[in-house]
Amino acid sequence: MKRTVRALSLALAAVAACSHGSVAPPDAEARLIVTADLSGTAVATVVVEVTASDFPTALLFNLHIVNSVASGTISLPAGSNRTVTMRAYDAGGVETHSGSVTLDVQAGTNPTISMVLTPLTGDVPIQASLGSFSVTVPPPSKDDIHIDETLPLTAVVKDWNGNTITATVAWATADPSIATVDFSGLVTGIGPGSTTIAATYRGAIGTATVTVEP
Repeated sequence: MKRTVRALSLALAAVAACSHGSVAPPDAEARLIVTADLSGTAVATVVVEVTASDFPTALLFNLHIVNSVASGTISLPAGSNRTVTMRAYDAGGVETHSGSVTLDVQAGTNPTISMVLTPLTGDVPIQASLGSFSVTVPPPSKDDIHIDETLPLTAVVKDWNGNTITATVAWATADPSIATVDFSGLVTGIGPGSTTIAATYRGAIGTATVTVEP
């Protein structure tokens, strides 16, 4: 009888230990850089809302707007099925755009995901992105260049903590009949007009406009 009781006690202790060890730790925090190109719109405020089945309440964030670009870093518990909804408002508080995307988020590095905010009025759509990195191309040193003239561009890549990192970006031109760009960011004027030069890193993109004069 004593052996049976002792065996049962050991079994219960083992179950208790296993149950205690199986308790999952709290979700790690993830941080995502959110950017939205507001060019051609009357947007004055951008609100980001994050919801999930395991969130007691929705998370809310406002993005800073500088030079027609809204940007900011949002923090949320890592996990699956996080729905990110972005809403844009004009200066009068009227909602002008809305869009959402559902994604899985992990602690640490996350891939960049693109989303579109659909206009509710007559504005153009807003292109937005969420990810662990941001890419910025500083304005060119010249307003324009001539045919066969070159212009070096640089790209600044930052992580979700705002730290500049050493990274190799991929350069591309939207219109090679106006300007080309090599692997180092050196732009060459080809024909008159204006085109976009883009630098991309892990799905994050930064752009600059280059104008070529005859």
